[in-house]
Amino acid sequence: MRSRISPGVILGVIAVVLGLTGTAAAGSLITSAKIKDGSIQGRDIRKGTITADKLSSSVRRQLASKLVTPASAKGEKGDPGPTLQGSAPVLPTAGNWGIVNRNTIGSPQINLRSGPATPPLGKGSLNFVVATNEKASFGNEADTFAGGLVDNLTAVGFRVYTTGENIAAGAGAPNMPGITFEIDPNLSAFPAKNYSSLVFMPDNSPANQWSPYIDATTSGYWGLTGLPGTQCDINGARCSFAEVKQYLDDNDGAGATILTTAVTKGRDFAFQGAVDGLRINNTVVDFEESGVATTAP
Repeated sequence: MRSRISPGVILGVIAVVLGLTGTAAAGSLITSAKIKDGSIQGRDIRKGTITADKLSSSVRRQLASKLVTPASAKGEKGDPGPTLQGSAPVLPTAGNWGIVNRNTIGSPQINLRSGPATPPLGKGSLNFVVATNEKASFGNEADTFAGGLVDNLTAVGFRVYTTGENIAAGAGAPNMPGITFEIDPNLSAFPAKNYSSLVFMPDNSPANQWSPYIDATTSGYWGLTGLPGTQCDINGARCSFAEVKQYLDDNDGAGATILTTAVTKGRDFAFQGAVDGLRINNTVVDFEESGVATTAP
């Protein structure tokens, strides 16, 4: 009958193998038939001949408790987290800018994004994906621009990224986003009309690139909604910037007031493109993937 090696002897042997105690000399190789019960010692077992699976679970636990894992090297210091205000992180925000739901028709995609290409301001822009006969509106319904008066508008414009597909979809007609001011026209000729949209519509800009600054005070055309048959009817002849301001100044002295400001697209041709650098007098709106910021011209 083969004798069982005691756990104490085996633990001592493994300790030698792992270098936890002194050295051991290798003995000569013998067969189990020649082993006398109780005669085997740790020095009689050749190094590397006993593996962990030959040990009892209690011995493996004892052995594991004697091993010390070397300390790991320190990693590089990470970037600082977001600045905290109270207990919540301060995140980028669009402020009072956002989708104007009541002026959005269909299911256009309107989102702040990075790109396309290299935007004129920062790294992002306001993107529009609008199908035929849909309407998209991204604006500010809370803040006051130009002192709240159309007559105070002196600088209006933006930059646009369009594509060859957009130009082709227009079939010769301009197919671009516009700038829209919802206003109370205060016109003596329409005393009951207290709402109209004053819309700037630019000509096409070069395809597949960001346009230069499109100056709405010297290019394109302006139209008014809800005032049919007037000089600047959006479905009629429309007007230049100077003409529409003069027309709106022909009232009882109250002056046309600005209610909201927005970048819009529709309801005509399909369009996929972007807008950045919206300017209203001395305020420039920078659309970024993480939010909306305002800067000086």
